[in-house]
Amino acid sequence: MKIEWLHKSENEKCILFMNGWGCDGTPFQSINSNEFDVLMCFDYRDILIPKEVERLFENYQEVHLVAWSLGVYVANMTCFKWKDVFASKIAINGTLQGIDNLKGISPAIFQGTINGLNSRTIDKFWLRMCGGKVGYDLFKEQLPQRGIDEQKEELIILQEVIQNHFVDWNLYDSVLLGKNDLIFPFENLENAWSEQENVIIKENTPHFCFYSWDSWDDLMKECKSATSKY
Repeated sequence: MKIEWLHKSENEKCILFMNGWGCDGTPFQSINSNEFDVLMCFDYRDILIPKEVERLFENYQEVHLVAWSLGVYVANMTCFKWKDVFASKIAINGTLQGIDNLKGISPAIFQGTINGLNSRTIDKFWLRMCGGKVGYDLFKEQLPQRGIDEQKEELIILQEVIQNHFVDWNLYDSVLLGKNDLIFPFENLENAWSEQENVIIKENTPHFCFYSWDSWDDLMKECKSATSKY
């Protein structure tokens, strides 16, 4: 697992952002942050969380967890020991199961993505991830700068980890779901979080939903208002 500071201005509050598969910090360059420093974890070919993450709790008054996509599974597995130390724990467009016919990405689709992954098909994946051409037109201006071979290796390792490590705990205290998610079917997201309190459902919002906010501050404010319940 790699880390990268997206924002570091010696704020008193920090966001630990667990990114999704295949990504790096490039797609998030346009998202500002005023109140929060933001440390991103990505590239889950090594699933061990870096020691720098533990130091966050020594250096900041508040540390908030924001996990997206398959990062939701990874964070739940690797960060549970800090469950009572995080100021908040937010899951965005992902599930605790990761790969599952009813509560995640179907195993067949996951395997098909691995089998067919190349420089052409990953562009189709980004298109679906962004919910169509409008979102993708923005996203393609700041595509992840990672090689297709390492992205495929990461996906294979995530598949192995998820299929061989059953997780029966829930780290999160709030959840945000995009109703136009084409990566995790929305019905599966609903199934996965049917007993979760503090759920926000965003209409017309794709899997990659970060263009919905101008800043990490705005994202945190919206998630803090999560008071609905299925």
